[in-house]
Amino acid sequence: MARATGLRSLTLGLVLVAVAACDGQRSTDTTSVPLADHGAQISPEGPPPPPAGAFLAQMSPEQTSQLNGLGVDVVVPGEVPPSFSIVEMRLDQSGPAYLVVYQNEANQCFAVEFAATGIDAPPATEGRLPIQPPLFSEPDSALGGTPGDAPGYGLNYGPFAAADMRAQFPEPNLFTDWLIGPSGAYRLIGAAYIGDLFEPLRGCEDIAPQDAVALAESLTVLTTDSMGEPVAPGQLP
Repeated sequence: MARATGLRSLTLGLVLVAVAACDGQRSTDTTSVPLADHGAQISPEGPPPPPAGAFLAQMSPEQTSQLNGLGVDVVVPGEVPPSFSIVEMRLDQSGPAYLVVYQNEANQCFAVEFAATGIDAPPATEGRLPIQPPLFSEPDSALGGTPGDAPGYGLNYGPFAAADMRAQFPEPNLFTDWLIGPSGAYRLIGAAYIGDLFEPLRGCEDIAPQDAVALAESLTVLTTDSMGEPVAPGQLP
């Protein structure tokens, strides 16, 4: 059974169009293109900035072009640790929607997901940390409410809070709230959701919650200039 059906319905229907896999974790049903491996590990203090000259979000110009071909604001982490590379990328032109999965040699993984429509409120988890991604307005303002009427965005982690959800999905979770922008909604997801979608990645592990917060707060718009500077805060009203 798919994890939290309303949350999975968006990504399960995506069409695989491009893959770049790292050594040891190649999907058997796709064409794989290795990316450079810089050998660094994720820092407990938060992800470091990419090395000078690195592609934004570790994306090749071809991948950047494919994502921008969707005709939406493509949002990706602006500070991906150099130890991570893209191992899966799915696009859905009809949605539109996209999913980009990262993994490192320590077998940690995370992904950024976008959906133009059909998002659901996520189930509550036992752990939650506030996040303040400068690219996005507070959720109440973005959805047309009055500031202060709704809580700010957050990172959800650990087991589900509800007993019935824990019984059905006992493994820990890692995912942000949906972050609302003009083109649709974005979020960061972790190993449990990725494993539901990609069998070869079912053994990957979550990054630390504080590192996930840093990634979420680094989200930026991907432009055709893949080595350009991240978009300034507040440019997605």
